[in-house]
Amino acid sequence: MRVCEAGAERISELEPLWASMHAHHSALGELPGTRSAADSWARRRKQYRSWLGGGNARLLVAEAGGEPVGYAFVTWGEGPPTWEVGETVAELESLVVADAHRGGGVGSALVSAAREVARAAGARQMGIGVAHSNAPALRFYERHGFRPFYSLLLGETAR
Repeated sequence: MRVCEAGAERISELEPLWASMHAHHSALGELPGTRSAADSWARRRKQYRSWLGGGNARLLVAEAGGEPVGYAFVTWGEGPPTWEVGETVAELESLVVADAHRGGGVGSALVSAAREVARAAGARQMGIGVAHSNAPALRFYERHGFRPFYSLLLGETAR
């Protein structure tokens, strides 16, 4: 297995991996419903292309036998005005590992590569959003030194 940086030309190869993560997210409890897998992928693919085109993003693909078995997408930008976390902050926008390759170090290799990208971009900190009911993902990121920082609460606009 190796992790390499990739460009927009590889985005289409990621759809099956995104679909597996979408299915996982759809099965999580205590959350709003999800969009269809096709709509979700179309929206994310558009974001990936836009982020890569903006110059403040990197796509990292984990390959085994020349095939993608996981990927990470890292963006970075100006640090927040309130919190002293650095002038530049990175975000791990996506991290996906194929089910058959989980537990084999692919996710850890992608986190490590994402941290290198973030450091090279000048970021001291890197965040990731995780659904509160996604216990396996929370444990994984905590093992890699991530700690809770900020909670996003959702509420209906009409009550």
